[in-house]
Amino acid sequence: MSNRSLRAAIPALVWLAIFLLLPVVVLLTAQVEASDISRVLTRQSTWRIAWFSLWQALASVIATFALALPLTWFIGRHQFRGRGVVRAFASVGFFLPSVVVAAGFIALLPTRLHVSLAAMIAAHAYFNIAVVLRVIAPRLETFDIGLLAAARTLGAGALRTFTSVAWPAMRTAVVSAAGVVFIYCFTSYAVVRTLGGVTRNTIESDIAVRAYAIGDLGGAVVLSLVQVVVIATVVLLGRALARDAATAPRRTTLTLTAAAGVRAIVGAVIIVATLTVVAAPLIALAISSLQVGDTWSFAGWRSLIDNGAVAATPESAPAAATSAFALVDSLVTSGRTAVLAAIVALVLATGLARTVVRLGTRGRWLDAVSMVPLIVSPVTLGLGLVVTFDSGWYDWRGTWWFVAVVHSVVGLPLAVRVLVPVWRNVAPSLRDAAAVLGATPRQRFIDIDLRLLRPALVAAAGLVAAVSLGEFGAASMLSRSGAETLPVMIARLLGRTGDLVRTQAFVLATVLVVACVSALLLVESGARNHSHPRDNTHA
Repeated sequence: MSNRSLRAAIPALVWLAIFLLLPVVVLLTAQVEASDISRVLTRQSTWRIAWFSLWQALASVIATFALALPLTWFIGRHQFRGRGVVRAFASVGFFLPSVVVAAGFIALLPTRLHVSLAAMIAAHAYFNIAVVLRVIAPRLETFDIGLLAAARTLGAGALRTFTSVAWPAMRTAVVSAAGVVFIYCFTSYAVVRTLGGVTRNTIESDIAVRAYAIGDLGGAVVLSLVQVVVIATVVLLGRALARDAATAPRRTTLTLTAAAGVRAIVGAVIIVATLTVVAAPLIALAISSLQVGDTWSFAGWRSLIDNGAVAATPESAPAAATSAFALVDSLVTSGRTAVLAAIVALVLATGLARTVVRLGTRGRWLDAVSMVPLIVSPVTLGLGLVVTFDSGWYDWRGTWWFVAVVHSVVGLPLAVRVLVPVWRNVAPSLRDAAAVLGATPRQRFIDIDLRLLRPALVAAAGLVAAVSLGEFGAASMLSRSGAETLPVMIARLLGRTGDLVRTQAFVLATVLVVACVSALLLVESGARNHSHPRDNTHA
C-alpha cells in the first residue's frame, strides 16, 4: 500500500523538483559569489531596506488585526442568519490580486495619498482580513467561554484570566495568523511597487530592481537568501510559540435572535463597518472605470473592443492609451493561464493528497514538502526560472504556458490543503465494502474517492485559478509583450500618464474583481458541499 501510494505522489514531487528546487539551486550555485555577499551585506542601504521591510510588515500585522479582530470575534462567538455570506464577503480581499487592491485604493483615496506609507499599510491590512478571520474564528467557535467565568469565580482578575486561560487556548491561532500575515506583507511586491513609490523599497521589490533594472543578479540572489532566512525564522518562531492548552473542543457559539439586545446591535455595527471597508475600494474601482478624468464616460469599457474609443477621447492623450487588441490579449492570456494552472495543480495535488492521507502519520514529511513553495517568494522563483531555463531547447521563458507552470507551483500547496482534510473524512468502510464486492483499486478511487471529493476538487481548482489570475511577482518577470497577464497589464497602465490610460487600468481591475469573486464563489460552494462529507456517503 505504501509503495502504491508513493507512486501517486511522484508526479508532484518531480514537478516541484524541476520547477522549484532546480531553479533555486541553479540560482545559488551559478550566481552567488563571496564578493556579492560582502558587497550587499556591508552596504547601509541594504540594512535600511531590510529594516523597512521588517517594520512595515509588523505595522501591517497590527493594522490587520485592528481591522479584522472585531468581526472575527463576532463571527467566532455568535451564530446568526447570513453568517456565511458575511464571512465570504469579508474574505474577498484575500482572493483579489494585490495589484487590484492597490488600484482600488488609488481609486478610493485622494491624490496626495496615492503613493504613501499609509496607503501601503492600509492595502496590506485590507488584503489580509481573511487570514485573521479564517484562522482565529474557528478557534473561537470551540473555545469554552465558561472557563473564563470559572476563573473569575475563583478570584482571578481580568489580566490573570487572560494570561492563564484565554491566551493559552488561543495562542496557536493568533500566532499562526500573525505569522502568515507577516510573511505576506514582508514579501509584498505589487502593493509596494504601486503604492509605495520608488523611495520605499522592500527586500522583495529590491530583488526585482537588482535583477531586471540594473542587472545585479548576484545581489538579487543574496537578498533572496536573506528573505528566505527571515521567513524561515518567522515560521520556526511561530511553531515554537504556537502551543495551545489542551482543551476538549466544544461548539460554544451563541445564537443571536431579535431579542439579543445590545450584543446584536454591537454586532450589526461591526458587520456594517467592516463590510463597508471591504466594499469601498471595489465600488471606487467600478465608479472610476466609468470616468475619464472628471468626465463620466464609457470610453474605458469601449476601448476593450473598439480602438476608435481611444481616438474619440482627445483629452486623455490617446497616443498613450493601450489598444483594444492589447487589452483583449491580456484577458485571453490570463484566462488560459489560470485554466491550465488549475488543471495541472489539481492533477498533481490529487496524487499528493492521496499519498499524504493513505500514509497517515508517516506522510507528515510529504505534507511539509508540499508547503515548500510558500517559503520561496514568487519574485525569487521567477528569477530562478529566468536564470535556469534560458538556453537551448528548454528556453521556455517566452512561451505563454511557462507562466501557468509557475502558477501551478504557487497554487499546489493551497490545493493540497483543501483536499487533504476532506479526503481524511471519507469513511474507509466504503472502500472496504467496495473491495469485498470485487472493485479494483482504480474503481474504488474513481467511484468513491473522486465522487465524494468532487466539491473539494471544484473548490481547489477555483482557488488555484484565483491565485493564477492575481499572481504578479513571477508573472511580471516571465510575461512578454503581447502576452501579459491582467495584473501585469494593470500595473503597467497605472504607471503611465493619461486619464484614459488610468481608466483602462480601472476597467481591467474591475474585470479581474468579477473573475476572482466568481472563483471565490466556487471555493465557498465547495466548502459548503464538503463540510459534512460523511453524511454524503449515505445519500
